[in-house]
Amino acid sequence: MHYKNRIVICKSNIYNVSIRKCDRYESNKIRCFFKVLETKTISQAAKELGYSQSAVSQTIKSLEEELETTLFIRQKSGVILSRDGFEYLPYLKSVQANLDNLRTKKQEMKGLNQSKLRIGTFTSVSRHLLPSLMKEFIEMYPNIQFELYQSEYTNIEQQLIEGTLDLGFTCIDAIKQIHYQELYYDEMFALVPQNHVLANYEVLSMEQIAKYPFIQLDEGEYSLPIKTFQNLGLHVQIKHKVYDDFTILAMIRQNLGISILYQNALSDYDDLCLIPIQENLFRHVGIAYNNYDTLSYAGKTFLDFILRKTPEILKNKDSFHIIQI
Repeated sequence: MHYKNRIVICKSNIYNVSIRKCDRYESNKIRCFFKVLETKTISQAAKELGYSQSAVSQTIKSLEEELETTLFIRQKSGVILSRDGFEYLPYLKSVQANLDNLRTKKQEMKGLNQSKLRIGTFTSVSRHLLPSLMKEFIEMYPNIQFELYQSEYTNIEQQLIEGTLDLGFTCIDAIKQIHYQELYYDEMFALVPQNHVLANYEVLSMEQIAKYPFIQLDEGEYSLPIKTFQNLGLHVQIKHKVYDDFTILAMIRQNLGISILYQNALSDYDDLCLIPIQENLFRHVGIAYNNYDTLSYAGKTFLDFILRKTPEILKNKDSFHIIQI
């Protein structure tokens, strides 16, 4: 079969449809074809499309010339599909679907390249994961703009519900209402000064830790150490409550108390004692969102990117236990 213009339809395979050039002119041909098919008259099709009758007739004629056949049989009462028209109908429907998909994709890409992503995060994610994700994503979509909000787990969930965040990295055990995908889990360790009475222990129990003045890492309403103390029926001496782990390290050095911190959030602690905890405290971290269906295209794209890339970025970081998705 010989094709001399733009639209190429292969009759040997009902689903093998390709479009050499998807411009407005080609789209109009398909629109005209299906409008004539729907209305069964050139005049009514022209009226609904906002074209002249001659323009619609010429467009249909042009399509027929490309396909080297007659698609419609003209009658006094209007037009009906010819035998070849019925043969070509499935392929033309595929062309129409491809053009619709192309327009949709164009709008999605336009939106992605002009989008702003609002991300909730917390310390260890901000240090070890998020910058690498952002760098690679921006290399693919240079015009994307990130707004990062460092906050507590429960605040991140509330902001996702309210719609002031698109995505949020959070501890999934703190989540009550929204959706999430788990990414990794990390372990908590006890930190004590080198001259502390507990410094010589290879493993500490929560009961031992509870006996001494405690500096709590402020994680909002949900705190894994505090929850564990409560579940064990232990009363802990919370002496100080601090949001920043670096400040907690400095306070431990000044013998202001002991603490429990995440290993991957720590650096420069060689002068302190890092001791495993008998009860094995693990924080499960995920990427959360309120409603996938209402996420922007940029949000969905970045979410899929996070799920795909996180294992690769964290694979050589021993303190992160990766969840294979």
